[in-house]
Amino acid sequence: MMIRSAAGAAWLASLGIPDAAWAMQDGEELVTFTDYTAAFKIEASAANTRVRCYDLRTLTSWATPNDEFYAFHQTVTQHVDPATFRLRVSGFVDKPREFTLDQIKARPDRRDLPVTLECSGNSTRPPRMSGLLSNGVWTGVGLASILKECGLKADAREVVFLGLDMEKEKKSAAGNREFETPHGRSIYLQDALHAEAMLAFSLNGQPLPVEQGFPLRLILPGWYGMTQIKWLGRIHVLDRRYEGQHMTRNYLAVRAVDTAEGPMWLDTSISRTHMKSVVARMTRRRSGSDTDYRITGPAWGGTVPISHVDVQIDGGPWQRSTLEPSRGQYAWRLWSLSVKNLSPGPHTLHSRATDANGTMQPMPDERRQTVASGREDFSIWTREISV
Repeated sequence: MMIRSAAGAAWLASLGIPDAAWAMQDGEELVTFTDYTAAFKIEASAANTRVRCYDLRTLTSWATPNDEFYAFHQTVTQHVDPATFRLRVSGFVDKPREFTLDQIKARPDRRDLPVTLECSGNSTRPPRMSGLLSNGVWTGVGLASILKECGLKADAREVVFLGLDMEKEKKSAAGNREFETPHGRSIYLQDALHAEAMLAFSLNGQPLPVEQGFPLRLILPGWYGMTQIKWLGRIHVLDRRYEGQHMTRNYLAVRAVDTAEGPMWLDTSISRTHMKSVVARMTRRRSGSDTDYRITGPAWGGTVPISHVDVQIDGGPWQRSTLEPSRGQYAWRLWSLSVKNLSPGPHTLHSRATDANGTMQPMPDERRQTVASGREDFSIWTREISV
């Protein structure tokens, strides 16, 4: 699969990133996944919410093509004029500021950062098929430098990121009256000051696609996608918690925490990603009397580097895959396994990532012992094929 811009492909090549990872060889063909149904649609919803899935069966490049990058937002896609765009910084700062797009692009701490984005609601159910997932190189500037330049007051506690997209909601605290407010998320001040938190204006060497938040969005490496606010128009610093609907009434998790008395279940927010891998694609190529099969996929997430990915066929022994070199702490790593001569008929496939501490990706029932809610599904996915 080619990046949809020659300039973008050339830019990635300048970073040492090849356009194709698994180019099809002569005589090689795709193996059919029988777990896909008519329920899976790339263009799943046009607005409120906007959902576009990435079809993992097309995964042949480390960087997801910009026009195939997954999209998920609660509102409608915004079309912003870059000439009149302003980023405003307000609240508990000494010097409230506003920045043009050109001023942001000209800042001295401009950087390129490879980051995988995954929606916290990315599921293996038939309508999604783990398609709320993509990977690319983001270009932008540091968030911390802008906050420090504006001067953080001693009482500053949280940083709120507000998009230019608006939402209507009836507020029970105001007698159920309806208000229109910007779509937003907040993070603690210490997270906003993390060295790799950035304001991005480019993806894979090209201006951000409209669906990805043009002209400016937040990128928090290692966090789920709901926090990476698109069409970012305002950063507001608070001395207290921000209680927007997507902080207190959405994107919540029920998770177990260890105590001396045993596990205790708590309602918490969703923030950082978990280690995960999926089987994405399978091909075959006949060679004389043999058939060579190649099973491939990505592995990503978690706070500890991924050590290896193992693959299981039909409940048999786990086999070690070949893991591509890391291209960044927060970007996926592609893996592959070659096998020969599967028997005709249906088969099941699993992939399992393991990190440098020896922690393994869990089976679904194991994952439910630590996270009981539906979001943040990082468990092993059973794939079904027929050969």
